[in-house]
Order: sequence, then structure tokens, then C-alpha cells
Amino acid sequence: MATKQQPLVLVDADASSLTVSWPEHEKASGDEGVAYELQFRPATKSDDDENNNSTDFQTLSSTLKSSQARKKNLEPGTSYEFRVRAASSASENDFITHDDPFTTLISDQEADRMAAPTAEGDGNRAAIVRWEAAKDGKGADGYELQMRENVGGSPWTVLATSFKNTEVRKKNLDNVTGYQFRVRPTGADLFSQASTSVIGPTLGWEMKHLFRDLDDESLLRGTKEVKLDDALAGKDIVLLYASAHWCGPCRQFTPQLANWYRSMKAKPEGKKMEVVFLSADHDERSFQQYYATQPWLAVPYDADAREGLMAHIRVSGIPRLCVLDGRTGRILEDNAVGKPMDINRWKALARK
Repeated sequence: MATKQQPLVLVDADASSLTVSWPEHEKASGDEGVAYELQFRPATKSDDDENNNSTDFQTLSSTLKSSQARKKNLEPGTSYEFRVRAASSASENDFITHDDPFTTLISDQEADRMAAPTAEGDGNRAAIVRWEAAKDGKGADGYELQMRENVGGSPWTVLATSFKNTEVRKKNLDNVTGYQFRVRPTGADLFSQASTSVIGPTLGWEMKHLFRDLDDESLLRGTKEVKLDDALAGKDIVLLYASAHWCGPCRQFTPQLANWYRSMKAKPEGKKMEVVFLSADHDERSFQQYYATQPWLAVPYDADAREGLMAHIRVSGIPRLCVLDGRTGRILEDNAVGKPMDINRWKALARK
């Protein structure tokens, strides 16, 4: 571990704790991994501490497996120094530290800063980040939003300095270890607490295989094409709806399903669910007229995937509403028509 390269970074601070992170050791990804020794002290060096080798550092742990740690029970408004090295090292020169001390907040600062934003996966390698508006009109000039990869030693980077809204969709979240976000009114001193880590969801290979015969790997949403990954990545439940305009029972059931779908999409749990229409109509014009009444996705009429999916779920009569595990493609319920529409029950089946 090289001294003064890729220093420790401050992830978060409040009035009684500091969360710090450091670069992973080169052997951290091995079978046995590596343990870290983390030390700290108040930021008041003694006269003989010119080389940063004073013994007044206290060891927090010498068995840390993670490259991030939170030190609690600190004094408000107090500055601290941290240093870390591989626990197997015996050299003072192997410690990594940071240039400026990390300082806890005072109670007034903690009470005044914004709450942590929320972040949730939203489509292929993307997330929606939301935050509450700042009090007393402090966000009138917008908000500065920062992001960091949930990787040891990763710094905070600025996404924008003056977002006018309190919600943004961040794309291209490729790191499988996830990301954190923090926000503050433009021009303010203090950032909010860091969000919990979020991973930009991707579509599993099993679901991709089910839809492998899609032209351009695209579904329809109304008259527009949407990429399969963007449409279904991160969905816990996917319902395949085989139906046709010529079918009387279908015309009765479709409005009921549409009402349920719209009501679910207004709820948080509904964001993790999607319906895909598989047309059993006899021609494309009938498909288009019937699909125009529906609020969900559809496999294009001329795509080979339409008949392939109906064969996969063994459609012998319609309406047919087959419930799939959105992560694995496993069939959870052959036909939900006439049965309770309960996402929580389906999720419980997926966990078995």
C-alpha cells in the first residue's frame, strides 16, 4: 500500500461519527482476502510528530475485511485523523492517511442539513434519485448532486451544481458494487447524509433468453419501441398476457387488468412489476386496434418471440395471464385470470 497515493476519503459525517473509506489492497480480491488495521486520533499532533509516526494513534480494529468503516462516539465539532494499512504490514510507511482532518458536525449543523436522498433502481443500469426540498427556500437556486461508487477509496464526484428539480434519473450505473448519492442547496456548505447504496439493475440472461427472438431486442410501449433491458431490468414480477380482440372473455378481463395495472403503478411495489401483451389476434390491424386500449408493454405482432413465448407458457386458451419471476423467468403461476392479483404472494413464491 503506497503512502500518500489514493488517500482515505470521508464518506459521511454527523455530530458523533465519521465514515471513512480507503483503496482496497491489491490482494483484497484473493481467496483469503486481506485484513486492514485502522487507526485514528484527534487532529492535534505532538511536537515530535513531524513524520506522522506518533504513538498517540488508537487502533480501532486490525481485522477489518471491508474497505469502509464508521467510527462512532466522537465529539461534536471535533477534527480527527485516520490512517490504515494491511494488518499484515509491520511498517509505519505503509499507512495511508489523508491531507486535511475530518470533522464531525455540531448539533446545529446536523439539524440544518438536508435529509439523505433516496435512490432506487429504475430500468437498465439506471436509478432514480429523489430528495426532499430544502427548508426556508434554500433550494431556490437549485441543488448540487454528488455521487460515489461504493468502492474503497472512491471519491465524491459532482453530477450537477444546480438541479432545479428534486428528482433525477442517473444512467450508466455499471459498477456492480453500487453507488451512493448526496445533495445540498446550490452554494450551501453542508451536504446531506449519504444515501444507501443502489445498484443499477440489469436483466438476467434467463429473461433475455426467453425474449431472444425479439427484433432489435425491443418491445412496444404504445406506438414507441423500448429496449428489452430498459423495459424489464429490475422487475421482480413479469406477467405475460395472452389475449385477443375476437375473444369475448378477453374483452371483459382486459379492462379489469388495466385498472389493476394503473392502480399498482401508482404504488411503490408496482414499480417492480410489468405486463407484456402477447397477441393472439389473426392480423396485425386487429392487434394494433386492441393494443391501443392497453397501458402496458407488448411484443410486436410480427416478432417470432410472440409465438415462441406463447409456446413457452403453453397457451391453449385465452385469456391467459402467466406470472414469471422477473429475475429468472421461472413460471410462478400458470394463469392468474380469475385469481387474486397479489404481488406479495407472487414474490413469496419466487423466494421458494
